[in-house]
Amino acid sequence: MTRADLLGTWQRLYAKPYLLLTLTTLFWAGNWVFARALRDDFGPLTLSLLRWCVALAILVPLCAATLWRERATLREHWKLFTWLSLTGTGAYNALSFKGLQTTTALNGTLLNTLIPIITMLLSLAFLNERLQARRMAGMALGLIGAAWIAAQGDWQRLVTLQFVPGDLWVAAGMTSWAIYTMLLKQRRDHLSQLTLLTALALIGLIPLLPMALWEIAMVQTPRFSMDGAWMLLYMGLFPSIVCYVFWNRGVELAGAPRASLFVYLIPLFGAVLSSWWLAEYLQSYHLAGTALIIPGLILATRKPSRAS
Repeated sequence: MTRADLLGTWQRLYAKPYLLLTLTTLFWAGNWVFARALRDDFGPLTLSLLRWCVALAILVPLCAATLWRERATLREHWKLFTWLSLTGTGAYNALSFKGLQTTTALNGTLLNTLIPIITMLLSLAFLNERLQARRMAGMALGLIGAAWIAAQGDWQRLVTLQFVPGDLWVAAGMTSWAIYTMLLKQRRDHLSQLTLLTALALIGLIPLLPMALWEIAMVQTPRFSMDGAWMLLYMGLFPSIVCYVFWNRGVELAGAPRASLFVYLIPLFGAVLSSWWLAEYLQSYHLAGTALIIPGLILATRKPSRAS
């Protein structure tokens, strides 16, 4: 395949928001699995710092020259970039990793489904987004399907669900990501997605670095292993670079409320990855939940016809 063929394939992929958002949730599901697996090896702030250090080791050589050329743009939009960094690359990761130290996978998956609801409410309040019945119906279908997968086909698991302090941390992280998603629509700069991500990651290091060093010295000493190194490499490449670029582009093309609905795919992909990683095989409730999630996404993201 020639360079022109690769560029053409990338351009076609980059124009398909729903495919980009679907891939994002797939990689995110892997991120949750690995973050949970590393909870005893790294504190949440340390894990967030290492993840972004891996990402910046890839991003800085690619984008340093562009960042220098665009320094005037960075100065002009520094307030928005700071908020994007604090909510997206900073608080979201640290809060989620903090929650995963004590919460269960079931609780964490359920709390992810808060993102579309919070994003919709924020968009209604601050962006004057219209509340469409079709989108609400699709959101409800997706929420039921995601909950059915998380509950493993037994509603009693939801009734008897007990929440722990980690759930509050995860819920705060989901709120932070919803704010980040809404703020993306306020961008008026011309930076590429990679350049923007590099800038946000560098800004995020300013508060994250001293807090992570304090955590290492006072709370939890990191414990490195070869398996942990591979997981960190994955977290630094896919969730930290690919997912942010794909998510930002998806929000740009589809809008924040539509894009946020794709998080309902995380329980489905989590179940598939568990089948491979943990030998926990697909069950009938996975298929039943999928039968609700996919139509819900189609209903909520389909644009109305001109006649309607």
